[in-house]
Amino acid sequence: MLARIGHELYWLGRYVARAEHTARMLEGVFAADLQGRPDDPVGVNLSWGPVMAIMGADWDGRTVDAGEALQRLMLDATVDASVVLCVRRARDAARNLRDVVPQDMWEAINTLSLELRAVSPDALLHDPSVPFQAVRERCTLFWGLVGRTMLRDEASAFLAAGERLEGAGVLLRMLRVVLPYAVSAPTAVGGDGDGQAYALLRAVGGEHAFRRARAGVPDAAHAGRFLLFERDYPNTVAAHVTAVVDALEQADVSARTHPPVLRLSRLAADLDFHRRTLAEADRNSLVAQSVRVQQELDAVDRDIAECYFAGALTPTAFSVA
Repeated sequence: MLARIGHELYWLGRYVARAEHTARMLEGVFAADLQGRPDDPVGVNLSWGPVMAIMGADWDGRTVDAGEALQRLMLDATVDASVVLCVRRARDAARNLRDVVPQDMWEAINTLSLELRAVSPDALLHDPSVPFQAVRERCTLFWGLVGRTMLRDEASAFLAAGERLEGAGVLLRMLRVVLPYAVSAPTAVGGDGDGQAYALLRAVGGEHAFRRARAGVPDAAHAGRFLLFERDYPNTVAAHVTAVVDALEQADVSARTHPPVLRLSRLAADLDFHRRTLAEADRNSLVAQSVRVQQELDAVDRDIAECYFAGALTPTAFSVA
């Protein structure tokens, strides 16, 4: 496969994954915000300022309301992490890959782009559930079509690698923001910081899976451990890391000797080791682990670019410190 084609596919996967994760987080936080009561303790729900920090929008620590956060992260094309900009870039990538990407996949992402273009700021603030649902359903359809209509070759492998690497990055940013925030928040009813845990789990669609995997009321530390180490739930850091290894091995028969797979294999083993040895309630260690894993995944991204996409044009990419 040409480096340019693999590069476009990899970033197509990242753009679609970023749009989906952003919309799901906004939907989860918006629902939690609506369900909150005026007398709830501060910090029971993940507030909009930290959400903007998680998704890469500028946040200076001031109070941010739902309207501003939704406008910037859904419809503001000047924000790299916004859903509308990620979908626009995904559409451009898919258009350049019309001979590689099946027609149904192109239609799914093109339709989503048109639907978002028709959403006005007033309509978003009046009823954000409509664009949330559109993004969620179209992205789910897109990934379902990847599994049902694409040949399991290098093309689908690079798509999957981009999707999974982006998913891990979003989760790690959530943990780096939410865990320290939960430490400073007042104790919520039912346990220290468990309101933050509920908000975090809702934002990634993991509340049901967490309850099935663990007994008892969730708190921030246990939710963080689950989203970092649990391999049996597909939307965790450990599961994403393993999936990227599988995707690269599918794309390249000699991948096991290449730097990105060697680094990812070491990282997977390290995550398994810390899952067994890290203290259950040690939030500070979870934050430190999240920072270190993010640094490793940034290095993996560079390794993938050097190993597979040398000479390909670099798209305008989002980055979060």
